[in-house]
Amino acid sequence: MEKILISGVNGFLGSHLTDFCINRGKKVYGIDLPNLPFKNLNHYTKGKMEEKLEVFDIPIQIPTINENLVLLECDLNNRELLEKIIRNFEPKYTFHFGAQPLVLPSWEDPVATIETNVIGTINIFEAIKKQKIKTRVIVACTSAEYGTTTSLNRPLKESDPLLAVHPYGISKIATELLARQYFINFDIEIVNLRFFNQTGPRRIGDATSDFIRKVAQIELGLSEPVIEVGNLNPYRDFTGIKDSLKAIWLAATKGTAGETYNICSGKKIQIRQILDIALSFTSKKIEIKENVSNKLRKTDEDVILGDNSKIKNELGWDVSISIKETLKDMFDYWLDYYKKHGV
Repeated sequence: MEKILISGVNGFLGSHLTDFCINRGKKVYGIDLPNLPFKNLNHYTKGKMEEKLEVFDIPIQIPTINENLVLLECDLNNRELLEKIIRNFEPKYTFHFGAQPLVLPSWEDPVATIETNVIGTINIFEAIKKQKIKTRVIVACTSAEYGTTTSLNRPLKESDPLLAVHPYGISKIATELLARQYFINFDIEIVNLRFFNQTGPRRIGDATSDFIRKVAQIELGLSEPVIEVGNLNPYRDFTGIKDSLKAIWLAATKGTAGETYNICSGKKIQIRQILDIALSFTSKKIEIKENVSNKLRKTDEDVILGDNSKIKNELGWDVSISIKETLKDMFDYWLDYYKKHGV
């Protein structure tokens, strides 16, 4: 049975990848920050976290109902524990998806963002290097690395300059370049994935999920019929999680070591249109308040659009699910969630 290690296992990408791998008969070892509820994986934990099991003589394992899933609490900055986990489980694939993934918090606390995203990445690779583990590392990167390269006014290619405009984007440039140097200097197989906007059920913290969750709350009478939004004019490139998972697995199993692949739809859609689609799922009359100050970013590119020809041509991947279908899946997910748990 192939062993998979996923950092950031309780995040949006990590939790969906966990489902994907377990459904394909893989043994998954997932790590995430200590003392946080494993909300995205509570279908494996049943919400119970009070009794932790001991691993390496410390209580860090969250009990699960699936023998092929081992959930461990480990901060990426805990170098010694991370090394023990990698040494003892020797995964065939390591999906390094753990990160501080948001732009606004990176402005508020850039030091924590750098510590998690940069030092945490070094700790992953140093453990693999020191223990001589034969594992392929798939690293979650981001379109935010391109920054002002968007001024090219065309779909962005993997070969374009990386000119990030915020601490988060800069931290992920460092993440990607660190992975590349471990490949060049220490022969650790890596594949970097530059994710453009990813969305789907469980997603929080972006415009699509903010809109969908609020509409679901209003539909159920759990919130006033008002939605506060930021700038609705930008265009973004969205990919649904079902298509993203296919891209991730193709890149892991067939991607060229040392290469970077854009994960994107290659199509742009205005944020305003995303909101319109979300509103179409309800008959309730909803007031929209635009350009609310706490919803606005310090910098906000007009268009971020990716070129996915590399992954299409090399690995045969393509988008098969429309953004409207993905948004409807999200709406149904949050309706069910709020019916069970409230807001």
